[in-house]
Amino acid sequence: MRAKELIKGAGMRFRVARPSPAMVVAVIALFVALGGTSVAAIDFARNAGAVDGKSAVYSGASTRQSAGKLVATNQRGSERGQIPGKFLAGVARASGFGQAVPVNDNAVGAPLPISSARGFGTLTLSCNDDNPRAGAENPGMAVSFVNQSGDAVNIVAQTSAGDVANGAIANGTQTSIGIRGTTTFSFRVERRGENLRVDGVIRQDGLGTPAANCVIYGTSTTVR
Repeated sequence: MRAKELIKGAGMRFRVARPSPAMVVAVIALFVALGGTSVAAIDFARNAGAVDGKSAVYSGASTRQSAGKLVATNQRGSERGQIPGKFLAGVARASGFGQAVPVNDNAVGAPLPISSARGFGTLTLSCNDDNPRAGAENPGMAVSFVNQSGDAVNIVAQTSAGDVANGAIANGTQTSIGIRGTTTFSFRVERRGENLRVDGVIRQDGLGTPAANCVIYGTSTTVR
């Protein structure tokens, strides 16, 4: 091709100059820049809402799904705006319990679930009438921890008077504390390095009346 070409048309002649090397370089640079912008836009859309390239999983995700990712806080409920405890390692997690159980005159009460701890078991209360005289109820209580961990656990049960039980119990069995009057109690449970501590108060209300109650309240704390 010649350095310059003649173009004829409509009785006119004009010359078109071959692009200079500088112009060629500038055009190539423009297309490269536009292509880089497109790639950046696609990458931004792909990672929108991510931090350090990691997208957050919702608060109901499993620990397996959330491994190596960010975790969103709870959207609703009493823990709205907070990170679920299952995603926090080595942090104590506490919950409270409290209940007043009516005494059935001259009867032994069935165990009632009071508080449960995932991976450990359930705290139960049996509320009995220890007075055989009708209409004059005397609350007698048995507080038990039922092992539902699927494994043996180490456990210490105490009242304000001292140790009641200390040892290991198999899955599906329980340790109980018999209580009369008002006192404090605790259960300390260990399973494979994870720990549960239950601290509570037990109280007789309406002693000697036909409307007595067994009152129990306290806290349950787990450290995983």
